[in-house]
Amino acid sequence: MTTTNPSSQSTSSVERRIPPIPGDSVRELVRNPLNYFLSITRQHGDIICYRPAPDTAYLINHPDYIHHVLVDNARNYSKDTYSNQAFKKAIGPGLINFEGDAWLGRRRLMQPAFHHTRLEPLDGMIIEAVQEMLDRWQVSHTAGQTIDVAREMAALTMTITSRALFGVDLGEAVHTMGEVINGVADLLEKPNHPRMQQAVAELSALVDGILGERRRNFHDRGDLLSSLMTAGAEENGDRLDDQQLRHEMMGLLIAGHETTANALTWTFYLLSQNQWAAERLGREVRQALDGKTPTSTDIPGLPFLRLVLDESLRLFPPAWIIGRRAIADDEIGGFHVPAGTVIAICIYTLHRHPAFWESPDQFDPERFTVERSAGRHKYAYIPFSIGPRQCIGNSFALLEASLILASIAQRFELHLSPGIEVQPQPLFVLRPNRDLLMHLHPVDLKRQLI
Repeated sequence: MTTTNPSSQSTSSVERRIPPIPGDSVRELVRNPLNYFLSITRQHGDIICYRPAPDTAYLINHPDYIHHVLVDNARNYSKDTYSNQAFKKAIGPGLINFEGDAWLGRRRLMQPAFHHTRLEPLDGMIIEAVQEMLDRWQVSHTAGQTIDVAREMAALTMTITSRALFGVDLGEAVHTMGEVINGVADLLEKPNHPRMQQAVAELSALVDGILGERRRNFHDRGDLLSSLMTAGAEENGDRLDDQQLRHEMMGLLIAGHETTANALTWTFYLLSQNQWAAERLGREVRQALDGKTPTSTDIPGLPFLRLVLDESLRLFPPAWIIGRRAIADDEIGGFHVPAGTVIAICIYTLHRHPAFWESPDQFDPERFTVERSAGRHKYAYIPFSIGPRQCIGNSFALLEASLILASIAQRFELHLSPGIEVQPQPLFVLRPNRDLLMHLHPVDLKRQLI
């Protein structure tokens, strides 16, 4: 493999070198983009012109290059790519797809809703939803039934999202909401498809119903929607109207619910394939909590749990690709970047870069310990992106995932049913390509302190 040295950037504007163009067929890009991106980076280096038409597109795969695009020169790179425009067409304008001053104003308005003082009271909502699911699991275990962990995590995170973010309990309607969101996420790059338009209309109607109920009986329930509905009132009275709230809610539902559900699904898949890690996690949780319900204050005392989550997010980052477009000419790694060039950042590929990750395909949570992380490039690991457009909900997502994982490890180990082969499916988020049927194994209480 060849790796371009980021320190050898040319300052000459005359040479205007272009990155290598692989001879590989772009059919593989359509058929299996993950394998395609892994292949061309390992053959051609850390910056590749991988699709010369219809748009000039560069794949960048070095942390220095990514930092340049997303942080140092972020103002020169917009989200005006096909995928981002399709997302905007589907859910409407909002924080996820705003640019410039419009984005900055909305970010400042929404940021207080994700402050830790707003997140801490959500512990109880999260735990209550998890315990309800675990009680159902106990019934399933008694009946000798398996569970589909992907569906279970989708329903759970939707329940938590509706309660903690929006202050409503969807009850059985949580499954309907989840199916509608899946339909939107599956077809995001086909905004004109009739099924896509129908799914968006259904999602919009469901969100409008939630908004209407909250407007009629408004009080601050400690949820994030309460914060959004009153945001800006104390400063200048410029609150978000219902249309703006709808766009933000739809964006949070699609981006937040889908990513957390899939992050947890992949985590349980990896634990089922690495029994030693599942057992170690179980011991840590039982010893640290001693049977009590976990809260956010307990998470720092569960270091292996965080290592497991970090390694899961490294191997299977739900938000697996980022797209930007150059506004003006630029230079990356000594190569000329013409205005209009699409920049692709494949996080899945970056997280497997052999220059920064030893045995990159291996599940090894210990690689995230302080000792083994020392000296590793800070931006070789970016599951929530970096820079000003870093995911606004990353703290909530990590809190939610940590509390769910700790609660489940107290009561069950999950073992994948024999004969199931799983591959990542790169849609809007990185999903398993099939149902993940798992057997429930209740934790033996006698092992609590072993």
